[in-house]
Amino acid sequence: MNDTQSQTESLLDIVAGIKQRTIMLPEFQRDFRWELPQTYDLFDSLIRDIFIGTVIYGKPSFEMTLREIDTRPRKGKGANAPLVTHYYSAQQITTKSQTQNLRIVLDGQQRLTSLYRAITGEGNDSVFVILHEGIDLESVSQKSLEELVDRIAGEESRTAISVKLSLAYLSETDSSIEPEDQYQWFADTVYGRDVIQTADLDFQKKAERAYRRILTKLTDLFKQQKMVAFYLLDMSLDKFCLFFERSNSRGIQLNFTDILAAKLYHGFNLRAKIEEFESQAKIKVNREIIIRAIAYIVGSSRGRSPEIDKKYILETLNADDFNTYWDEVCRLYRECLGYLTNQHYILSQDWMPFENMVIPLMMFLRQIKSFDRMNEQQRSFLEFWYWASIFANRYSSASNATIIIDCKVLIQVAHGERIDNRSYFMRLRSLVTESLDLLSYTKKTSSIYRGILNLINYAAKGLRDWSNAQILDVSMRLEDHHIYPRGYITSKPELDIDHNEAEQLVDCVVNRTLIPKIKNITIGKKAPYTYLADLATQNSQLSLSLATHLLPKDFDSEPTWNTCFKLFLEERAQALFALIDKYVIEPLPDMIHQHAVVGEATEQPSEGRKPRFNDMVQAKKVVPGDQLYTKKYPQRRATVVDGETVEYDGVRYPINVWGEKVTGWSSINIYDSVILERTGKPLRSLREEG
Repeated sequence: MNDTQSQTESLLDIVAGIKQRTIMLPEFQRDFRWELPQTYDLFDSLIRDIFIGTVIYGKPSFEMTLREIDTRPRKGKGANAPLVTHYYSAQQITTKSQTQNLRIVLDGQQRLTSLYRAITGEGNDSVFVILHEGIDLESVSQKSLEELVDRIAGEESRTAISVKLSLAYLSETDSSIEPEDQYQWFADTVYGRDVIQTADLDFQKKAERAYRRILTKLTDLFKQQKMVAFYLLDMSLDKFCLFFERSNSRGIQLNFTDILAAKLYHGFNLRAKIEEFESQAKIKVNREIIIRAIAYIVGSSRGRSPEIDKKYILETLNADDFNTYWDEVCRLYRECLGYLTNQHYILSQDWMPFENMVIPLMMFLRQIKSFDRMNEQQRSFLEFWYWASIFANRYSSASNATIIIDCKVLIQVAHGERIDNRSYFMRLRSLVTESLDLLSYTKKTSSIYRGILNLINYAAKGLRDWSNAQILDVSMRLEDHHIYPRGYITSKPELDIDHNEAEQLVDCVVNRTLIPKIKNITIGKKAPYTYLADLATQNSQLSLSLATHLLPKDFDSEPTWNTCFKLFLEERAQALFALIDKYVIEPLPDMIHQHAVVGEATEQPSEGRKPRFNDMVQAKKVVPGDQLYTKKYPQRRATVVDGETVEYDGVRYPINVWGEKVTGWSSINIYDSVILERTGKPLRSLREEG
């Protein structure tokens, strides 16, 4: 066999190879980074027989440390566990390659890992095939998956048959699975429970049979031999290094806007117009935002449902459209970026979580003409929509559809109309539901990671420079600084946490904040108190500067913080989550009440509003006279007075004000931060009791 010839394998082959550790990663490969929506797109492509690219395997003949596929949970317990590695000598590599078909993944790690996690359910990745609503259940066996499947998603549908990929895999690989087990799987789905409760017996049986047929079709998909194409390369060390050198230095390819520019050139010089706009506005232009905004306006003006995908743009838009709308759209773009900057939603364009969110905002501005003409109800909705969309990660995939939905919604808000999309607010639920979730966000490419850094800026109404207390300027080159520098943590100082765990957590967003790059370089590997003492000689208002970055007031004056890394992470995570709660979670009921169509309240998240402190007092879970304290300062105790206030040092304070006063944080979540002496547990434990 010619090893450089393209070959194919089935999804089951891939899963088996990963399970048997005959498909592995070289240790130096980057981490698994794909978000779940990318996995949904991947399986959608497979079902629709769309080419997903060729995987490249290598069979090296030299010693190497290999890594298993990442099966860690995306967040929560185990998310930061070390990846499993194995060292193999040259002889072991050669033997395993010859006898067990050992292969290492040179290109395609993200796709293979996503496939494996979705099919097996490893890492708690739940991926569902959702059928079209209202299909003829008796025709399921005659139709292809492509004809049957409406979408791939991470949650079941309430109104259509939903089949979890990992259950299809289980039914194929576990010989103990009986038809009764599969019927029970169906009965356990949201749709299945509804069918059993409301439909007649005949329809129930049809639905159960359809569910089992989809299981069979999925297992057939898994077994198809031509699902994934790959090249297998026998490689010496020299060839191995040359492969990576050349694979990372291939020529620049034409992109979408280059092709569009060539089409429009005779009547509209797109490249020249972009350069002119950038020069005049002194901003970096995202060309696709301008182009898609024009496409939306053109579609709306022609009395049709707006489309903004590349196919529509290339086939439909012409030079006249760009000549008509270019100046207007550029103005909208410039003013929206200015609004987001001036209102502290963003620190810079480079750190925006989702640039595509500017398009709906442009359509809103187009209706009201000027942000100065907004009323308070519109302003508060924009605030909620912006942060809720980021923390729901709505723009991470299928963003064209999301853009179109949000354009319509913001246009309705601009006109003072109620939002008629009945499921809209269900899409705005935060993926971050507790403070510990924040420890799992370590990738600066993550929209939620970026959203957190920008939310700190928004809540502070501008971050201040540590050198001089001036508000950071949007033109500055900013870096996400490690508050406890990585070099400091890896030097293994005395800490209140295991060093291995500290090194796993040092990159999380809780330990990050945005500061000018030049200042980040000068801080280097110094301990926090050491580098802050240096900065205090330059900036007499350093404490004020640090508070805007959501650091405790005594962070520059209390040397013990050098050792309290775990405590810092816990308390800052709680302070960050308090902001998410304030701007994303708590406003949801009011937004539904103010903006949704009548009856929308039935679409609220099923868990409902969690009890507040006043609710706990009224329910007598907390009673006047109870003692409260915080973890770092157990001696600074407060006495509960009523559902709103506590007494501390003879003075009555709202409970949040007391918590911020004794901890030094400018924002806290009292349910995570405050401990009830009588139980020895955080107030959160009482909320979870219901």
